[in-house]
Amino acid sequence: MSERVRDGWFVRAAGRVGDLGSPFYDDEHQRDVWNEASAVGFQLLLWLLPVVAVVSVWVGGAPAVPYALLLFVAPGLASWVVLGYARARGILGADTRGVKPLRGRVVAWLVLGVAFCAGVVRVQGSTDGFSGGMAKGLVIGAVLGVVVVAVAVLRGRRRAQRLSAGGRSS
Repeated sequence: MSERVRDGWFVRAAGRVGDLGSPFYDDEHQRDVWNEASAVGFQLLLWLLPVVAVVSVWVGGAPAVPYALLLFVAPGLASWVVLGYARARGILGADTRGVKPLRGRVVAWLVLGVAFCAGVVRVQGSTDGFSGGMAKGLVIGAVLGVVVVAVAVLRGRRRAQRLSAGGRSS
């Protein structure tokens, strides 16, 4: 394995959960193939869970909302853990050279988010109580999230244009 950058409690716990000390990881080819296979499985779950969440809300109605919300949030939590582990090992997600986010994935996630929020609003009927407040919060949060993403994309484009023109990055 590569040299460890920082072995805090998080990295040690992840190593135990992932059984990273297994002799299986000693062979470089096995490790590479396993990492690729794990990435494929992770991506499948990143897409499958929110799709199931949207379908659950639209088909299952109001009783399915709390469970669907967990399904919708789970990929974000898993992604957070992946990025946290990489950061703890010295790899910053924003610092990967030559890797650009795919616009299609962002648009697909936004469509899933809108479909989920619309389904929650549809099944809630009224805006009273916990569920109604949650529905309103989802819609407001989705709108604010889209605005934040749009602003970040525009700022990133402007910064990239300035850098390519030889200007400052701030």
